[in-house]
Formats: sequence, structure tokens, C-alpha cells
Amino acid sequence: MVDLNLKVSAIEMLLKYTASGIGAVAGSMLGPWRARQAATVRRIEAEAEGDSLKLIADAQAEARRSLVEQDEAGRGMLDIGPEGIQQRIEFQEKKRQANIASVVRDAAAGLGDKEVPEHEPDPDWTARFFDCVQDVSSEDMQKLWSKVLSGEVESAGRTSLRTLDTLKNITSRDARKFQNVCGYVIHDFIFQSDGVNTNCSALSYNNLLALQDAGLVNASPMLIKELSFDGPSDNVLILYQQLILKISTKGGKVKVDVPNFLLTAAGKELHQFAKCEPDMDYLKLFSRFLRSKSCELSFARIVEKRPDGSILHTNPFVLIEPEDPTSRDTTP
Repeated sequence: MVDLNLKVSAIEMLLKYTASGIGAVAGSMLGPWRARQAATVRRIEAEAEGDSLKLIADAQAEARRSLVEQDEAGRGMLDIGPEGIQQRIEFQEKKRQANIASVVRDAAAGLGDKEVPEHEPDPDWTARFFDCVQDVSSEDMQKLWSKVLSGEVESAGRTSLRTLDTLKNITSRDARKFQNVCGYVIHDFIFQSDGVNTNCSALSYNNLLALQDAGLVNASPMLIKELSFDGPSDNVLILYQQLILKISTKGGKVKVDVPNFLLTAAGKELHQFAKCEPDMDYLKLFSRFLRSKSCELSFARIVEKRPDGSILHTNPFVLIEPEDPTSRDTTP
């Protein structure tokens, strides 16, 4: 019987993805990467880092030699001949190779000794990914791309082709703004009110508008999320960072319309790679809103997310009391 749940080294799958992608955009790099398939994480990190530094140094040296020559009178002039053009192309390709190596090295570090389900990389996905990442020189953006790569190695289909195209066009500044906004995503929405605008600078209208232009947030118009309760024993459980939130009603049948902004499809996929700490002041604002609707908000800290989708959390749930000044010390 064939084991359909066969697990393999995450590093082996990473190199499989890399070989597939590099073959699509830079065939000359395919051989060296295939030769490294049996390497350990440390070896990959060390070799990739060394390769990156050497590639950059060689490219810079060749750039100086290829772009400016000295004529007989000692004057510098721009070389636009065939040799200069070829050297410029080589410089660009070496820079691209260094960018790819940096992203793969960071992805390897993130995967470490994990094991993942064995699967065949989607050639369209790897071609698009490495075509995008070869021109990413920003260290911050390279780290984000490496998370996308390692995420795909762990779970194929985690990031769509459309999201890769969106990510390709965002700036480091947009990425930092989005990281900050991710700290306020409750389940699949961002609670929005005048108090939130005032107290959470990341959720300012200008920031949200910029992220809407980047294709990550649906900032206008304000949307409504409906929460329905059939009675006192009914509650809604939702996730927020490392917390599980419980919204319960104090009385009978209740329907709550929560004003909110939503992430776009690309924003939702990229949000999964953001690591943020829970903002308890933000939750207090949300709690005050819910109290005005005859509901209560409490939280528990997530201990473990199990493979079957169940969640192990601390007990009991702790009620958020905005009016109690000592609640500021109740940090998970």
C-alpha cells in the first residue's frame, strides 16, 4: 500500500522547489542547486551566504571594470560596446542569483529540521515565484518572500499566483504598514470605530488607504460583520494572535453588527506570515463596543494548535474589564 501521507525533509522539498523555479528562469543555476539536495541546513546556510557575498563582490568589481574605462589621455568614459553590454548583463544576472540565494537561505533557516508532506511543486507557481524574487534586493522584502517560500514548501497552495503578483508590487514601506495592521486582525476582520482610529495609529485612514492601493486591505466603504446569539449559553469563539476570544451574550437572542474593514484575498494570505503580539488596549475598545450591545468579551491563551484543527488553550477564560484599571496587568 502506498503511504499517501509520506513525510520528507523540508530542506529536500525546499531544494526541489528551488530547482524547479530556477530551471524556469535561470537554467544555468539548476545544476549547482541539484548538487546540494543532500546538504544539511547548516551547510545550505553557510554556502548560500558565502555564495551571496562572493557574487555581490564579484558583481561590484566587474561593474567598476565594465562601465568605466580609461582612455589614453586618462579620461573616464562609459563603455557602451558589445563587451560592456555583456558585462552589464552578467552583472545583472549575478545580482539576481544573489537575491535568489538570500531568499532560499532564509527559507531554509525558517524550515530547520521540519518534515513536510511529499508533493510535486507546481511549475507555474515556482516559475512565478523565482521570476518575482530575482529582482528583490531589499533585505526586509527578501525575508517576507522567504516566508512565502517556506510556507509553500510546508503546505502547497498556501499562497496563490495572484498574491505573488500583489507582493511583487508592494514596497518595503507598504510591507511595514501591513505588518502593523496585521496586529489588529481579529479572525478575518479589523474592528473599526472612532476610538480605534484615535488610539491605533496603524489603523489611520491614510495608512489603510495606502494599503488599499497596494491591494491588501478593503478600506472603503466600512463593512458590517454580523454576530448572532440564540441565548445566554451561546457564544462565538474567534482567534486573535496567540489568543482565543470568546464573545458571549448577557441575555437572550442578540444580533451584533460589528463595523470593520476586511483584508483582501491577497492580504489574508500574507497575514498568515505576520507574527504580532496581542494589543490588549485594542481588545478593551472592542470589549467596550460589545458591552454596549449586551455582550461580553473574554480571552484565553493558545497553548497548542493541533494538526486536526483543534486548539488547546488555558482555562478559564479571562473577562476583559475595561473599567477596571488593574486589567492593564492582565497580559497573556
